[in-house]
Amino acid sequence: MIEKPLKEIRGALIEKCVDILVAYLKTGSGSPPGQLVMPETLKELAMYVLALLKTRAFRGGNVASDMRVHSMKLLKSMGPAELQLYLYPRILPIHSMTEEVWQHIPLIYLNFLICHQDGFPDSTGHLKIPTALRASFGFIEEGGVYLVDNGQLLLLWLHTHVSPNLLQDLFGPKINSLSDLDPNMCELPVLETHLNAQVRNVIQYLKTQRGSKAVSIQLARQGHDGAEYEFASSLVEDRNNEERSYVDWLVHLHKFVRLEVNDVHGFYGNYVF
Repeated sequence: MIEKPLKEIRGALIEKCVDILVAYLKTGSGSPPGQLVMPETLKELAMYVLALLKTRAFRGGNVASDMRVHSMKLLKSMGPAELQLYLYPRILPIHSMTEEVWQHIPLIYLNFLICHQDGFPDSTGHLKIPTALRASFGFIEEGGVYLVDNGQLLLLWLHTHVSPNLLQDLFGPKINSLSDLDPNMCELPVLETHLNAQVRNVIQYLKTQRGSKAVSIQLARQGHDGAEYEFASSLVEDRNNEERSYVDWLVHLHKFVRLEVNDVHGFYGNYVF
């Protein structure tokens, strides 16, 4: 990036992705004639290349030079697992962890049911983590609360219509709306509520994945905090950062792969990504 224009580098990344897909097709993929069906080991390649183009290091438009250099340094220093999380953040729904029937459960069944709840260890001692969502606003529920982890930043995003009961369970009885929250909050209070314990356990687990890196929460309240921009940037399957959505990106790649195959094989086909 010091030696070449950004546009040229972005073009080279796209070209490399197309070359890999075309090479797979040329090696005899076993796909039906005129189709390119991605194997398990390649089906997410296009998504990660798109996510790479959306990082501050490679995205187009105006990016502060210090932020672009910082992203460049991160990309060069990361191992595969850390890079994977940085490119495609983990988005965990918090609101779906709530359970309103605990008070009606007989005590003899309580321990068994807790072992099957997100945010608590299962029978083998491993913490159950909520199922991560795809990184698109289309999967975000109205009134939802989400933890977003990209390995460098831990966001707690709250929808503007979040339930006051959920806020009280998570932050305390005095919190009835988003405006009641301290925007500088960096950790959850310790409460004796079921949801609070679940979320603190999940956050503690995420901290263990960071090694020696310090982890603090950053609030991203819809319509309140500037950190909402970071949340939007985490939704890498959506159209943002002057780059295509995932669906539009596949169509874009499809066109180039089709042209390459046409040059090699002399036909246009219908390709399935």
